[in-house]
Amino acid sequence: MSRICFSLAAWLVLVGCLQADNLARNPRFESDSDGNGVPDEWRTSGDARLVDQSLTLDAGRDGSQCARLACTRYQAGNPAAHAMICQLDIPVRRGVGYRVSFWAKGDGIGDQVVSVALSDTAVWANCGLQDSFVPTPQWTQFEFVFRASRDCAKGSRFQIWFQSTGALWMDDVEFEEAGDQLYRPGEIVAAAGRRNLVPNASFECGSDGWGSAEWDRTAHWGGLMNRLFGQLDSQQASDGRTSLRIELNPDNQPVSFFDYYDLHRSPVRAPLAGNQGFLEVEPGQAYTLSACLRAAKDDTPALLAVRLFGGGSQQKPVRVGRDWQRFALTFKPTARWCYVLAGPDLRPAPDRPAPPARATVWLDAVQLERAESPSEFQTSQPVEIGLSTDKTGNVFDWDEPLRIRLTVRSREPDRLRDARIEWRMTDFFDRQVRAEAIDRVASGETVLEIPSSETLRGFLRVHARLTAGDLVSERAMRIAAIPIHRGDNSRFGVNHAYPWPHLLDLCRQAGLVWMRDWSLKWQDVEPEKGRFTFTEPDYQIDRPRKHGLQVLGLLPFPSSNWSSSAPASVQAGDRYPENRQRAAYAPRDLAEFENYVARTVMHYQGRMHWWQVFNEPLFTDYSLPRKLGYDGTTYATHVKAFARAARQADPQARVLAGIGYLSDGQILEDFEKFFAAGGLAAADAIDIHHYPRLRPPEFIEGPLQKLNDLMAKHGGRKPVWLTEYGYYADDDPATVPLTHHGFNQPLASEVQQSAYAVRWAVLNFANGVDKIFYHAGTCDGLNQDSLQGIFFEYGGTPHKIYAAQAAMAHFLTPTTKFVSRLTLAAPTRAYLFRDGDRLVCVIWAENTKTAKEISLGNDKVRILDLMGQPLAGRRFTPDSTPVYVTASGLTDDKFRNAVRD
Repeated sequence: MSRICFSLAAWLVLVGCLQADNLARNPRFESDSDGNGVPDEWRTSGDARLVDQSLTLDAGRDGSQCARLACTRYQAGNPAAHAMICQLDIPVRRGVGYRVSFWAKGDGIGDQVVSVALSDTAVWANCGLQDSFVPTPQWTQFEFVFRASRDCAKGSRFQIWFQSTGALWMDDVEFEEAGDQLYRPGEIVAAAGRRNLVPNASFECGSDGWGSAEWDRTAHWGGLMNRLFGQLDSQQASDGRTSLRIELNPDNQPVSFFDYYDLHRSPVRAPLAGNQGFLEVEPGQAYTLSACLRAAKDDTPALLAVRLFGGGSQQKPVRVGRDWQRFALTFKPTARWCYVLAGPDLRPAPDRPAPPARATVWLDAVQLERAESPSEFQTSQPVEIGLSTDKTGNVFDWDEPLRIRLTVRSREPDRLRDARIEWRMTDFFDRQVRAEAIDRVASGETVLEIPSSETLRGFLRVHARLTAGDLVSERAMRIAAIPIHRGDNSRFGVNHAYPWPHLLDLCRQAGLVWMRDWSLKWQDVEPEKGRFTFTEPDYQIDRPRKHGLQVLGLLPFPSSNWSSSAPASVQAGDRYPENRQRAAYAPRDLAEFENYVARTVMHYQGRMHWWQVFNEPLFTDYSLPRKLGYDGTTYATHVKAFARAARQADPQARVLAGIGYLSDGQILEDFEKFFAAGGLAAADAIDIHHYPRLRPPEFIEGPLQKLNDLMAKHGGRKPVWLTEYGYYADDDPATVPLTHHGFNQPLASEVQQSAYAVRWAVLNFANGVDKIFYHAGTCDGLNQDSLQGIFFEYGGTPHKIYAAQAAMAHFLTPTTKFVSRLTLAAPTRAYLFRDGDRLVCVIWAENTKTAKEISLGNDKVRILDLMGQPLAGRRFTPDSTPVYVTASGLTDDKFRNAVRD
């Protein structure tokens, strides 16, 4: 778990109650033994040539003392350009969990984000803590947990820093061991009152609560199986009326695709059905998983399996015949939570090196109980309910009715006499928008049809609660009502196409039309000089195109292993990332490079028109790295050669090029050299990347304006494409706290994520950006998170940002042009766009407390919220969540005059 840290958004109590010694010295800043005004045991760190900083004592949050770190001069430059308060020699042990907390407030910090980490100064390696926070003018407590990734008894540095002028106050620092239970499942099925721990264990409530997971080894990070594989079968059942039919054959076999690093096209041969959520068990006690199975043919291989939270599994291969038979697996869990799986297993094995290519298995009556052997099957509760829709991902067009399927099943019919169901619907802001009660409850299926309405647009959550005496059964389901995107272009896309077809379809519906593809690495398409092969890239590239999506072709690295100018001592290793070492160097012969580009572009003529020259050159270690002596001039040479070859191969080819991550300092210098050496003239559009982490979006205007000024200086502005970016959040994580890798640190909520994403897009579009690609096309597995996947829960069910993205694609179309920023009083921001006759103004306030009320002075002007729902009235006060103010048939000036504060 090296270099992975954890966010504590909703999980402070779980480890905070543990008593432990504070490893931080002078944690309340009360000691100043030499009277110099600097707290003992604490110091500053930073490059004095670039930063003027001071560490002093000040009044604390409760009247005692605190530390104040102030920076009065800041200049971007090397990695030591920062204002930092730190303490040395806090000991940590590899594998041990720790909790860090402190109170802080800030003032004038430029990007508003402060970083926190623990480093081993002997080798300058991170020790497992790597996080950040956003201080406000008010004292706020911040907490983090992490598992130490290395032993560091001496020489560690606990550091808190920012990269701007400003001031940070800190008080009450705690750094302590946190015990074994650092994290836990987000959804737990409690054991109390249940003999069978598995909800909806015989599929009588439909497929609610079930998904699929491959038991095959997966070799890429794009994501595991993302929805249930199999169909409900009301003609076959061991218990009740329904079973799950899992038919696996070469025609319907799930195939997982991904384009990085190697090209993956991985058939799934063991798609096991499993329960969603973790079942509560007692470690060390005997439990038995049992399930009824039958097959279309005798001797069909299948598997019973258990996955434990935090790692580890149990499994039992079985052979299934034509008659229903109960199979069992008894085990002793080593963790407090697990989930269960069963299904066909057509993987090769020592006893069957040539397994059958097809199988049909029926699954029913799944049971997990605390017992040495299986007992007679019973459902988890006497009465159960399920929720479902017939829509992929539960995504509806906002002009169609919402059809919600509510299923009730009872093994004790008398229980239904006094049963009652209350269902309700909440919106993007978690406000209740519909509620009804069903007083006469019958076993079976009820379809709740809710007419389409402008007040039911965007993200919605359906909640159902059944009560029958002292029994309570509850379910909730995410849905979305969006403006389905039907055009063949948009301003939005995804870096790496999602692995599964249903996710590509959902992208299309939300206006995520562009996929950035990494399949065309030189080593893959020309493994030997003169021998070109496009078989595997064709699979990757044609896959999203079959779903109506556009593809941006990225040639990510400047060389192949054989064409590299790297010295012989640099070898391509067998494992990632060593296997890309030679590819980072410039090619030995520019003519060979141009031939690779020309053959590739020619092969995809008519399928792809936009081509990108390398991923993140110069500032990374894998594409013309600066540390090897390459610079913006070197990159320009390759862009010019690329453009020349691409346009000769296809006159319709368009070239995208840029340094990548947009920031002040060295990268802007790289851009200037690149532009000055002819790179700007050779490109049709300029590429940038940025991962804002927790930073509110407004900071990005400064770097974009500097980039535009550089283009103007060197020949004129060109469109900008942002091909990697993301804000991240998950209100329903599979694991609490969420794991992250720094760049994808989660925000406080999906509402904040959605608001930031719209603000970010508007600011970018207003400053020359034409396309925005989110990172990345990864997805959740069963009971596993993929925070980078941004838009979806398991099964393709929507995050709130999915509905926000769909509305944004509806209002900010590819033909929309930026007009101007409206002159409204700070802190309100208003950006006006025109699309033919339609005007769209996106308005928000960075500081709600000081925002002024806005009045709409023309009846043609409407106001809609982030989801596209109309808001009543002619006056509103902006807040941090943007709104769309729209009109048709007005001039720009009349619109400006109609929107006043």
